[in-house]
Amino acid sequence: MSEYIHEIVLQEYIMEKIAELDLTVQYKQQARMKIVSAEINRNGGFWDLNGKLEDGTQIPIEVEWITNNFTAHKHDKSSSYQSFLDQNGILLVLRKSKELPKIQQLSLLDGQSEAQFKKQFMAWFKAKSPDYIDQTLNTFMVGQYKREIPRIILYDLSINARKNYFPGGQLYRKNPDSPPILGFTQSAYEKKFIRDLQPGDICLFVAMRSRRSSFQKFMCQVQENRLPLLQLSAYKIKGKLVEKPSSSLKIDAQYWPDEIKSGVSIYSYICEIEPQPFIHKTDVMFPFIPSLSHNAWESLRSCIQHGEYRELSPLDFTVLISYL
Repeated sequence: MSEYIHEIVLQEYIMEKIAELDLTVQYKQQARMKIVSAEINRNGGFWDLNGKLEDGTQIPIEVEWITNNFTAHKHDKSSSYQSFLDQNGILLVLRKSKELPKIQQLSLLDGQSEAQFKKQFMAWFKAKSPDYIDQTLNTFMVGQYKREIPRIILYDLSINARKNYFPGGQLYRKNPDSPPILGFTQSAYEKKFIRDLQPGDICLFVAMRSRRSSFQKFMCQVQENRLPLLQLSAYKIKGKLVEKPSSSLKIDAQYWPDEIKSGVSIYSYICEIEPQPFIHKTDVMFPFIPSLSHNAWESLRSCIQHGEYRELSPLDFTVLISYL
């Protein structure tokens, strides 16, 4: 049996619709009473919800799509099972598949047909689905998740970029006590992987002398040892990517040489990097690396020939540095 909709959705449906479901239970030796509300159980015990009866009494409610799941989930073996029984706990299912000793069991189909339930549940689910999509996907969106592997960004050192970042061959700082930082324009920031940069990621500054060409011509240049590598420097990213005006780094609005010359703030987003590179190569020929993936070669070409921000996978990065 496939359950594409998780049981937690059924729990939420029950909490929102319980007054309309007209569910009544036998409470110990007293008369039957209606369940008037329910909320998530946060008080311990295996059961999903705490229900409130007409007289204010609280009872445990375990929700399952079908009866068999109660024993499949081993609730009857739980240390809180006896407490569930003592508090007049009930099992609320869509479909009863068997009787369970000692447990009062209710079905959502006791008071309505399958067609009625399906129609009501479908209408409710359609109305809720945008929220479910947002809540689920937001967990994995940029800035909302944690990862244990670094992203490696290729940062093209064009002639102007070298003047900004490595005037005189040293990593630029406006003042001796200024932090070493990366800067990105608004358009660069809008690229999805740029917004996802986090501490522990790596910026790989790359400067090569290669005119625009096809991928095939580019690879011939590499294979024939005709691709000059002017500089390759790897820096670990130390801080989160933030807007320059709101940064705690307290740098000037015009920080880099081209900003100072123009009197305009060009790079709206910044992040701090470590002051020293952990890899630094200059003035060598770029090696041909047979095991480097096609995507890695294309990323390198797009970076150095078109000035694009591109990525290397951690594996390709490891292969690359092993040849340097």
